[in-house]
Amino acid sequence: MWLLLFIFLWMEAFTIMRTIIRHYWMCLLNVVRKQFYFSRSIQSKIFLSFSAVVLFAIVTTSWVLYASFSRTIEHNAKTYVTDSVIHANENFELIFSDVEKISTVVILNKVNVIDYISSSSKSSVPYDNFIEQQAAEQFLSSLAAYKPYITRVAIVGRNGRIAHAGGSMLFSSIVEEPWFEQALAADNGQLLIDAPSTGEISYSRVIRHNNRPIGIVLIEFNKSFLQSLFNIKPTDSGLFFVTDPMGNRILNAGGIDVPAVFLEQAADLSLTSNRDPTFPQLLSADKVLIEGVNYLYISYQSSLTKWLTIGFIPYNKLINDALAILKRIIQFGIFIFCVVLLTSLALSRQITKGLQYLTRLMGKVREGNLEVRPRVRSRDEIGELSEGFHSMMSRIDSLMDEIKDQEKQKREVEIVALQSQIRPHFIYNTLDTVKSLARLQNVRNIEELLGAFIELLRLTLGDTREFITIKEEIEHLERYILIQRYKYLDRFIVQYQVEEGVLDCLTTKLILQPLVENAIAHAFVDVHKDLLITVKIYADNNRIKFEVTDNGIGMTADQIQQILNNKDCNLHRGGIGLRNVDERIKKLFEQPDGIHIVSEPGMYTSVEFTIPRMEGRV
Repeated sequence: MWLLLFIFLWMEAFTIMRTIIRHYWMCLLNVVRKQFYFSRSIQSKIFLSFSAVVLFAIVTTSWVLYASFSRTIEHNAKTYVTDSVIHANENFELIFSDVEKISTVVILNKVNVIDYISSSSKSSVPYDNFIEQQAAEQFLSSLAAYKPYITRVAIVGRNGRIAHAGGSMLFSSIVEEPWFEQALAADNGQLLIDAPSTGEISYSRVIRHNNRPIGIVLIEFNKSFLQSLFNIKPTDSGLFFVTDPMGNRILNAGGIDVPAVFLEQAADLSLTSNRDPTFPQLLSADKVLIEGVNYLYISYQSSLTKWLTIGFIPYNKLINDALAILKRIIQFGIFIFCVVLLTSLALSRQITKGLQYLTRLMGKVREGNLEVRPRVRSRDEIGELSEGFHSMMSRIDSLMDEIKDQEKQKREVEIVALQSQIRPHFIYNTLDTVKSLARLQNVRNIEELLGAFIELLRLTLGDTREFITIKEEIEHLERYILIQRYKYLDRFIVQYQVEEGVLDCLTTKLILQPLVENAIAHAFVDVHKDLLITVKIYADNNRIKFEVTDNGIGMTADQIQQILNNKDCNLHRGGIGLRNVDERIKKLFEQPDGIHIVSEPGMYTSVEFTIPRMEGRV
């Protein structure tokens, strides 16, 4: 029973503790959310935004720097290894050229070389043989002196006579070995591998007498010297070795054995390597994967010896410096980020201090207190904001007074507009009354004149359309001409030449009447003959052409130029003017050309213009 009571009390205590912990955890989480994430305050937004931007900048900069350093270090490492391989081969080619020159000196020496090995038999006096051999070997020793890359210089005759300087003893039986016959049959010098004994590298060249091969000169290289020459060590785990064009290994750099997997990989890569066009001897400098490890594969072929220098360097060893730089960049980035966090927190608090004061004052303005005038004594943007708020409140007072005045003026304008709408109707009704009186008095000409005038007023004042049909424009022109006939007592004739297909096309209104009005008003000056006006309208491809021609007094070229250039030109009383028509055509149809005037003084004047063809009715 006591055990059950203990378990019950323990469970109750655990439940209470869990409730308390959850309560405090939720309180802490709410505080964090309120202050830094879910809060709408500018302080938290500035803090979080600034921190996010700086973090992004640090991460991006660090990655860019690391990538840049890695590429640079990788490029420098590849360049160093490649240059080292090229330099080693160039040094060996210099040694090889020196050996060729030594061999040339040997094969051209008659006394100590050619005469010594060309004799058919040895002298019967041993002392004479000894003297001849000693002279030949002293000559060979002088050539090999101070040459650390040469271990032996020997001459071997077909007859078995041998003289050498350095190295171990050579026996006359070597003339029976295959490599000797191969060297003797060669036209030029050649490199011998495993000759005269296994593991040795030699250079042989034929000695001729009377154009007949009588022996060879054999120059043996110091293999240890060659291994040190090709001992390229950019890293401790790099492997370099030299092979002939057939893939036979000649030497290992540093004397280190090369695992078989690398030899097999080198054989496969040599078949697929592409030459660098800028450096033909460099067959390859690429990354390869061997047993899960990336290696830098270098393959270089000597243009002189045709030997292949092959190297494998682990990539991770080449970029050790880049990894160290990445570690330092990360440490520095973390430090900078912490400094920025503290700075942004302090800065956000300082900024929001003035903003919170302005927020409280704006709350008072929201409540209707327009007498608020904030003053924040600061020279930064917060101070400018306070001054702007102060100016804004003062401006609001003045604007409210202006709005009251504008409302008053608006009501007055609306009243005037309503009154102006009545005036055209009053004019139409008055003229229509006069027309009715003329009809009752049987005065047909006044009735006809007033009827035309009323229609003109309706089109000019009452019709708000910008475009009308050509047919309507001609009807309007006929009403205007009817009025002018009474004025000029039928002293002019108007002829129409209008294509039927263009009557329903659209044109801007009041475009023909100013031209005809100009012809009537100006063509009669000092002319007592009847005036003929021709109105011609026809289609021209996708455009419509208008021509108004009269047989009046005409104009000079200067007068035409003055009309088209003078913007204030008004050619007649009550008319719109040629310049007005010219400007309307250019602006309405967005074209560079307006009207075109052709005239001969005393004969005629023709005003022409074209507009785009527009079908339909408005």
